Amino acid sequence: MVYLNLKYLLEKNNRSKYWLVKTINSNYDTVNKLVKNETTKISFDMINRLSDAFDCDMNTLFIKPDSFFV
Repeated sequence: MVYLNLKYLLEKNNRSKYWLVKTINSNYDTVNKLVKNETTKISFDMINRLSDAFDCDMNTLFIKPDSFFV
């Protein structure tokens, strides 16, 4: 399974969920679900907005925990 790495990125960049809501032009409920990995799908548009917000690529935006144990 693949997960979003948003909690880490927010902490690393000393940013809040509120900052992310404003930066990606979304709502708090959506951002909260994304940060908690409680979402089942994500659009390409949202991936692009998140990548732009954190100035990162998809390898940083997503993590696959299983890969740490290989």
